Amino acid sequence: MLPTRQILPMLLLGSFLSPAPLVADPGKLTINFDYDAANSFDQGRAAVIRVEKGQPLTGLINKQGEWVFGPAKNTEIHDFREDLAPIRQDNRWGYLNPQGEIVIPPTFHKARHFHNGLAAVLKQGLWGYINATGEWQIPAQFEQAYRCDKEVCSVKAEGKWGFIDRQGNWLIAAQFDDALIFDEGLAPVQTPQGWGYINRETEFVIAPQFDRALDFEDGVAIVNKGDEWWFIQPDGKPLTTMRYDSLMPFREGMAVIVKNGRYGYLNRVGQEVIPPSLDNAWSFSEGLGRIEIQAKIGYVNIQGEMHIKPQFKWGHSFTEGLAAVTLDYWKYGYINTEGEIVIPAEFDDAQPFHDGMAPVQLQGKWGYISRE
Repeated sequence: MLPTRQILPMLLLGSFLSPAPLVADPGKLTINFDYDAANSFDQGRAAVIRVEKGQPLTGLINKQGEWVFGPAKNTEIHDFREDLAPIRQDNRWGYLNPQGEIVIPPTFHKARHFHNGLAAVLKQGLWGYINATGEWQIPAQFEQAYRCDKEVCSVKAEGKWGFIDRQGNWLIAAQFDDALIFDEGLAPVQTPQGWGYINRETEFVIAPQFDRALDFEDGVAIVNKGDEWWFIQPDGKPLTTMRYDSLMPFREGMAVIVKNGRYGYLNRVGQEVIPPSLDNAWSFSEGLGRIEIQAKIGYVNIQGEMHIKPQFKWGHSFTEGLAAVTLDYWKYGYINTEGEIVIPAEFDDAQPFHDGMAPVQLQGKWGYISRE
């Protein structure tokens, strides 16, 4: 969806910050520019790729830049969840721990992240669930399987969806055309009449009526009918009478809304803090929402006031108090939440900080800088 270019009068009347001065010099290079691709750090580890003799080699490094796993060919490493990361080697999936040990050998055709101690995996065309030691908690027997909450998993058998407990016993027989997970006591399910929400007793708390329905999160769920999207509450009542062309889940009490190609923000009581009038908007992070006006990136606060004026050609959302930005697409640096440049614009590309480190690129190679 391409937004039209219009100025937002209510924000342009707000207080703009003056051009950001250089005030500090964190951002020390702690891992050299040795990699052809670099992911964010998590639990003191980051997955990186180095190309040698035309062969991409994937591995895991620590904050000193030391290999704790690999580098290895034909390998793919995903993020850690519950101290385990899915790893693919030679088209089979297993799990890696932060120490670089493959604790569950790559024997599965597909593998999802661990949630609440269980992970859904595919073997010989059927899905089941394993525990953190790689043992089958629920043997492979399903056509599809979603992640489990603390008590219930949604699975597909004989063409229909239902719900099992963590021992594999059926709690709600497979009877739905589709089903997501239980969250906040309700699960979205699809019937010939549409999507609705059931409780653990298989009672429809919200009758099937939607073209699409998502999980409840923080007391609201996103639903759709035709070209209209809106939020509902656990009793089925809409959060607001307004309908939108698109919207995103709430983050930090604010949700991105889209109407007629324009973007804005809705708060948790259903008020349009910023009506759909922006060229673009992203979810809030650390108290600020990244917005775009006339091809420039800026940041607003939860009151809908301009906090850092639109002045950047591109910018990321804030993480760990900093955001990577560029004024010219050529060089990237970092600003703090007051819009002050704290790491000079000297990188060809820069990604958000996580775990005190950020991947940065120079002359085609990636390295890492520290937060302090």
